[in-house]
Amino acid sequence: MSGTKTERKHFGFLAATALGAALFAFGGAVSSAHANEVTYSGTKCRNLNGAGGKFKKDYYVYFETNSSRVDPKYHDDLKHIYEFAKGQHAGQICLFGKSSKTGDAKDNAALGRKRARNVAVIFEKFGWPRKDITVETEGEAWGWLQETLTWDAPEDRRVRIRLSR
Repeated sequence: MSGTKTERKHFGFLAATALGAALFAFGGAVSSAHANEVTYSGTKCRNLNGAGGKFKKDYYVYFETNSSRVDPKYHDDLKHIYEFAKGQHAGQICLFGKSSKTGDAKDNAALGRKRARNVAVIFEKFGWPRKDITVETEGEAWGWLQETLTWDAPEDRRVRIRLSR
């Protein structure tokens, strides 16, 4: 791609905005935008297609920049998710940690994984079996947009929670 770095960043912002608008128009993100959904232990999140409609909703816990500390304000929300999962006989809780696009990609992946593990610890304290919690990191940016998407956005500093059968 030709042009100055500023022009490329502006184009990337416009492309990302257009991509976001397209995803919104079609009812949300497509599953291919998510991580491969395989845990660090090799276990897969079984809810790749919404578990037949039972568990279609994703839940989110947001983090401060460069932090993996789960804010206590999420305790009640996580307890509600745990109780819903238990009541609906979910088989897994799948956690996908993210970090912002600023900084080193390898460090960001480790931070995203640490965020997800910290959320997992809370579910374990509630009583969910560790063997039924999957933990993974989600990527920072998409292909050719990686160079242009470098801001520190709250939607990138999060753990996505998905229930599975």
